[in-house]
Order: sequence, then structure tokens, then C-alpha cells
Amino acid sequence: MADTRMIKVLIKGELDSSLLMGMLSNCDLKIESAPELTAVTEVSGDSGYGAVVASHLSESDASALSLFLKRCGEPPLILVGKGPEPDYGNTLHLDDGVGADELVDACRSMALAAPGASAAAGFDSRGLIGESEGIRRVLKVANKVATTDSTVLITGESGTGKELIARAIHRNSPRRNAPLVVINCGAIPGELLESELFGHEKGAFTGAHRARPGRFELADGGTIFLDEIGDMSPDLQVKLLRAIQEKCFERVGATRSIHVDIRIISATNKDLALAVEQKAFREDLYYRLNVIPVIMPPLRERRSDIPLLAEHFMDKLARRTGMEKKSFSPEAMDTMTAYDWPGNVRELENLVERFSVLVDGNIVDVEDLPDHFTAELSDGGAPQDAALFCDVRHGVNFQESVEQHQKSLILQALNESNWVKAKAAELLSMKRTTLVEKIKKMKIEEGSTSSAV
Repeated sequence: MADTRMIKVLIKGELDSSLLMGMLSNCDLKIESAPELTAVTEVSGDSGYGAVVASHLSESDASALSLFLKRCGEPPLILVGKGPEPDYGNTLHLDDGVGADELVDACRSMALAAPGASAAAGFDSRGLIGESEGIRRVLKVANKVATTDSTVLITGESGTGKELIARAIHRNSPRRNAPLVVINCGAIPGELLESELFGHEKGAFTGAHRARPGRFELADGGTIFLDEIGDMSPDLQVKLLRAIQEKCFERVGATRSIHVDIRIISATNKDLALAVEQKAFREDLYYRLNVIPVIMPPLRERRSDIPLLAEHFMDKLARRTGMEKKSFSPEAMDTMTAYDWPGNVRELENLVERFSVLVDGNIVDVEDLPDHFTAELSDGGAPQDAALFCDVRHGVNFQESVEQHQKSLILQALNESNWVKAKAAELLSMKRTTLVEKIKKMKIEEGSTSSAV
């Protein structure tokens, strides 16, 4: 059963109350308006509010709201615009010109933060949807590193959301009011990338008709995000290393050094440690970039987030296009959850957009899925790691599920080791005698396959 406390939002604000209500009216959040806070003294305990949205408060409103929040379970506060602020720690600030999509995402991010996840309390994680352990781990690291100036290296497969987490780190940092400058190092030819990064002087090369600042200059005081850093040429890696170490560089064709105050966040879908071994990436640059590693999990390792992400993208499309929101049949969602998603979250988002355009009814069913979704299942069942996912929304037998998972792991290890029990025990990091006991207890026979579990 859904936890309704996670999707309640209290609106507080004078002239902007109706505007905020209108911005949130088409989302799936439960909205409650509270134009007056006269009953503060009567509130005590957990109110059930997943988030509180407020804007343009008066001094008296700010004082009353602070007391209200502390007395009703201390839900997170989303404060829109400038003005007097409540004396309250768990506050997310949004600009006056925030759009409806951003506000909804912020509300959902705060409201869906599970009880006990205080490590990321007040962290603006808009756009990063999920409740899985993998995404929680990422947000916990991002929350800690955001307040520092440490260099961050984000790794993960294409489509996992590396730029989203980079933007979240900047948005929650002391540099939030300075620019975040993004450059894709893999999308710009090597001979032009140096000029893009560091700028050039007039006449530095053919076509340089005027001086031009580079991205490092534009990011002064803020953050520069170097995406696909693994594609950078070795020659340019040397110049980047100096720029990071000394926070200074020269434009192409110049002799004067330019000093900047920037934070470096980089990302790659490549194995940089392997690239270092193969002499394709400088070891000193790798260690300079990899101060704080953030590893984005692939979607197949966070299957429990797939329903949340699909609903989020469908909501977003409905708000953007005005089209009727479609829902997913249980069978379609089960098939999507079992699929491996090689394109990760980006592939899921694109598929949801396809559904919104091509599916005639308001229900997405199994037959609406691309052929390769169902073909993968018919060729031998769900992927092996799909056994790790259990949909607990309708209840599960915990002990039974744990035993099934253990049996699946043992079968995989036995099949991988050609049923040599000593080798299988080594793969599972357990004693051979323990493995033999479990095989007998679970009545596992040679020739079984993990998909049979």
C-alpha cells in the first residue's frame, strides 16, 4: 500500500498561494492549502506532510511557519523567492522564476525522501528520481561533497544521469549563484577542444578573428563540468592537469596567465583505471580528478526505481504537452522491470515518450512494448539479476524470497564452476562445508539452472 504521507504538500504564502497551487495542480501530489497559520499551537506530532512550500512570507508568517514546522514533524521546507525566512534548517531555496516542472520535481524529491534518510535532508535532488539503495548511496555522497570544493569524478554507463548529479552537486554548493559551465569533451574535435576550454587570442590560428574566452574563464567563481573526460587527447590532458593544479592557464596564442577560482567535476562512461594501465590516460591526472568518486548505478541494478521513473516521465510529458497521462498495466510494468535497459534511464525516458505519442488508449500494455522486450523473456525467462528484484507493493514472504535468492546465487556459482563445489564456495566467499549443507537443504541437483528458481 502506498505511503500517503510521502505525497502531501502544504502551500503557504500570501499573494502567491494561488499561483503555486496552479503550478502544482496537474501533478500527482496531494495538495493542501493553508492560507493562515493561526492554529499552530494546536498542532503536535507528525502531520503527514511530505513537504511544505512557502513564498514571499511576512516576518510574522516566517515566525509562525517556523513554529508550525517544528511542531508537525519537521517536514522539509521549499522556499520560493526572497524575503523573510523561518528559523529552520531543512530548507530548499528556489528562485522566483522557478517553472512548474522544477517545482513539481522539487516537491516530489523532498516528499519521497524516506523516513530515516536524514543524510540527504534538505538536499535539492530534483530530477534524480528513485528510492533504491543505489540512488540513496549516490545522493548521500553528493550531499556530503556539495558543501566542499573537492574535485569529483562521476562514473557510470551512458544514460545513468551523470550530468544530473553534477548539476545537483553544484546547485547545493556555496557556488550555486555562480555559473555551472558544461562542456562535452567527446563531442568537440581535439584540435578545437583546447580553445573551447582555455579560449584564444585574436590571430592565434586561422579563423580566430577576435579574442574569445574559454569555458574555464566563464566558470570563474563557479563550477566546470567536464563530461566524457576519458575522450580527451593525451596532449591536452597535460594542459588540463596544470590548470587544475595551479588554477591558472593561458589562452591559445597568449603568454599571459589567467587565474580562476573554479571547482572541477568530471564524468566518464569509460574505465579510467584501465585506461591508465593501457597508457591511454595520464595517471597523475586520474588521481587529481578522482578525489571524490561518485558511481552512478545502471538501471538494471536499481530495478525498483523503474516504476517511479516511468511515472515521473509520464507526468512530465503530460504537463509539457497537455496530453492525457497514460498508466501502465501490471504486466507491462513487470516486463519493463525485468528488462536490462542497456541505454539506462535515457532509454526509459525515450520509450515513455514513444508511448505517450503512439499508444492510442490510456493504458500501456505488454503488446505496446518493443518486440525485443518480450523476445528477451521468451528466450529463457527474465534476466538472472531480475531475481534480485521483488515488488513488495502487494506483500512478499521475506524468508521465502531470501531463500530463493540464495538458491539462485548458489546455482549460478555451481554452473560457473562446472559444479566443482570448492570453486563455487570460493566464488561465494563461503566454506565448502557450508555450501554442501545448503545444497542438501535446498535439494539442488546437478543440471539445474538459475532461471529455474
